[in-house]
Amino acid sequence: MRIRPLMLALLAGALPLSAFAATQNLLPAQAGDLVPTLVHARTANPTAAVSSRLAPTAPQVHTERQPIQVSWALNSTESLQATPAPVRRESREYWREVSDTELQRGVELSTTAPGAIIRLSPGQGGARLQPADLRLQVGGKRFDGNAATRHVADTEQLKAAGMEATDASMALQLRPDLGAGRTTLQAPTARGRYVVYVYEPQSPLVVEAQANRPELLLGGNLQVAVNLRDGKQQRALSAASGVLRSPDGDTTPLSFQRQADGSFVATASPAKQAGIPGLWEVQSTVTGTDANGREVRRNVNTAVAVAVPDARFTGNAEPQRASDGGVDIAFGVDIRSGSRYAVSGVLYGRGANGAQVPVAYAQSAAWLETGSGELRLHFDPASLHGVAPPYELRDLRLQDQPAVGLVERRANALRFSL
Repeated sequence: MRIRPLMLALLAGALPLSAFAATQNLLPAQAGDLVPTLVHARTANPTAAVSSRLAPTAPQVHTERQPIQVSWALNSTESLQATPAPVRRESREYWREVSDTELQRGVELSTTAPGAIIRLSPGQGGARLQPADLRLQVGGKRFDGNAATRHVADTEQLKAAGMEATDASMALQLRPDLGAGRTTLQAPTARGRYVVYVYEPQSPLVVEAQANRPELLLGGNLQVAVNLRDGKQQRALSAASGVLRSPDGDTTPLSFQRQADGSFVATASPAKQAGIPGLWEVQSTVTGTDANGREVRRNVNTAVAVAVPDARFTGNAEPQRASDGGVDIAFGVDIRSGSRYAVSGVLYGRGANGAQVPVAYAQSAAWLETGSGELRLHFDPASLHGVAPPYELRDLRLQDQPAVGLVERRANALRFSL
């Protein structure tokens, strides 16, 4: 890997785009690309070209301004994915918040496999409970907490196992010989509010949630699909509901639409909130039935990284042979707010068999002020050995580093020959 300072005239925007001897246009955006929608209405002040759709300036966490550049060769035999796959989340658990009155009367739970784990976490004003304080009814038979459980874990043990647990939490695993089905949990001495979690490690019934993209810009829409899998078979869901949760904890109800295959899909838009970048969550609650007609309950959360579209590529790029024999590519950038921005990409070249193969990865970063700027990638000459033009630039990314935000990504960005 090679790291070297960049000339300030190259990375700080000292050379305007009009000084380029020749430029090319980036390839048209493809489905799945992340491209900001900016309306550039140029005025007497060219740096005032911003979109009315832009959210407030992204938060800055440091002011590092030293420009850097990195480049290293890649294994040409390895297959790379230019578009990241959305993360699929799975869940065999569900939870609900209950009052002391409900617990004293008895809370109805549903299990689909033996050996379910029930966790009680006191909320506001919640009193500590012990296994002996609980009463359970499983399959028409009544047990006290000690008689119904196989294992018990307290808060310290839960945290030692890597779980987030509030003070006075308790988890107990039901005896496998009790079977599965409708279960009633009762705590006559309950005081305050509690969250009841039910986790079924042995259940074949898993709810899956997948967003249609792993990242999003404020102002865009996100679709999340939820479905219920019974082993390798998909089962139709009875109902689905959920909320969109922002990083500061605000939630907005979502409307889930039933699909022909029995799954549900919801569309969420962070733009309807206060415009806060970071990790947003779609929290889903679903119900269904198993092959025996027993109720299935599941909760699942899926997260997406949301960024402020405070910069974008202008669409102009200038590839040229570098003085050291490598390849330089300069990119015009429109900046909404001064920050440290990074550009990265993977260079492909024609291999011995005539196919395009990955050659090298490069990244550079520099501080850019509001207005028009430039970022430049440099691919070292050593990484170009054994390949020939035409070249392709793939997985082109523009990031606002202090805000930890990906503001633009293109799977296939440029084709050129030198």
